[in-house]
Amino acid sequence: MEKVINVNEAFDELPFSLYQIWVCLICFSVVFFDGFDLTVIGVTIPKMAAHLNASPAEIGAAVSAGQMGPMIGAVVIGMLADRLGRKKSMFFSALVFGFFTFMIAHVSSVTELAIYRFLAGIGMGGAIPNALAFGSEFAPSRSRASLSLYMWAGMPTGAMIAAFGASYLLPNFGWQSVYYIGGIVPLLIAFMVLLLLPESLNFLVRSGTKEGLAKAQGILRRVDPALASTSELKLVLPEESKEKKNSVRTLFAGDRMLTTILLWALFYLSFYLLWILFSWVPTLLKQSGATVQQYSMGFGFIHLGSVIACFCIGRCMSKFNKLNVVKYLFIGAFIAMLAFGYFSSSSFYIVIIVSIFTGMLVNGGNSSLMGLASAVYPAEARATGIGWAYGIGKIGSLVAPVIGGLYLSRNWSVFKICAVNGTSALVIAVIVVILQRYMRSSASGEV
Repeated sequence: MEKVINVNEAFDELPFSLYQIWVCLICFSVVFFDGFDLTVIGVTIPKMAAHLNASPAEIGAAVSAGQMGPMIGAVVIGMLADRLGRKKSMFFSALVFGFFTFMIAHVSSVTELAIYRFLAGIGMGGAIPNALAFGSEFAPSRSRASLSLYMWAGMPTGAMIAAFGASYLLPNFGWQSVYYIGGIVPLLIAFMVLLLLPESLNFLVRSGTKEGLAKAQGILRRVDPALASTSELKLVLPEESKEKKNSVRTLFAGDRMLTTILLWALFYLSFYLLWILFSWVPTLLKQSGATVQQYSMGFGFIHLGSVIACFCIGRCMSKFNKLNVVKYLFIGAFIAMLAFGYFSSSSFYIVIIVSIFTGMLVNGGNSSLMGLASAVYPAEARATGIGWAYGIGKIGSLVAPVIGGLYLSRNWSVFKICAVNGTSALVIAVIVVILQRYMRSSASGEV
């Protein structure tokens, strides 16, 4: 008996299996890289500067190179993944990130640091969009956005673990130990990807080869044991998926042009706001009178709020209109930034509470965009779409530290810095409203 299955809808009517959970957990581990990188470079800068006898400006330039790499990796490897397969692209990306992170422990000059940071960033930029797109493909459409958020929770989780780990490793084993561990673990994850993950269903079916189709059928039978008794499975793609060659043009085809442009604007502004917060929170709290222990704890609790947000918002996006969730999150993020600025000089316990809610809303809003991008693009263009959006977002994260430093050099108050930068959250809410109205009126409908 023959059964016809549309691969883009293959999991929609099935319960979420342990096999799919395993796939998403490995993707979560890959996203962990981003959070690790976010924290570890900050906590090791003073020690590396002393080791290299470099000025803050020289170290800052080398660190900025690390933000250029993800922009290139997200765009280039994201597009290659839709052509060559996501599993191979994830393996290669994790391998590159792990190797060059490991090499940072051996730097002898600022130039070497900049090169290694840049190359490690290319790997990270290629890994994150592919992991999100890969995991999303193995999710039923009803929970695709929420599962993307759960996987994106790897980012703040990585930041938290890196911070706690560094607090022990730095004084006991030196700054190099952080990069040894930070390089070896991604290499192990790379081989987990290679040995334990299947290939993308969409990619296998688009390949048109007997081997590819057989592998796709095997994956489906593993997820749904009921298919074991089906003698022949016919796997088909929707019409728009049948074109094998994909590029950035796919993101502007049909009625996707305005959606893509608006999504890029959302990612840019969201990553800008996120990195204003993550780059300057310790400095802002210190400026308000906090001790080293207090502003470190405040920074840690912001990441804790981010982890909580990813899991809570994931459930919201599976139950409610996704664009409404994004819109209200960023309105809340604006209020949270005002509160953070206003209460930054209050008692330590108030600062902790405000930090948790600021992390929840600012990073929660950023995370919700990952879920939104996973939902608006079809499977065959998802890695390209997320990759480009993530790359555009990284431009915002590159600009944010520079702008924040400019504000501080002009002796702006903490409240003024938070209020001015917080307005970007309101701009995001307005863009979401425009996107919402456009999608209601277009053939794409609303997500």
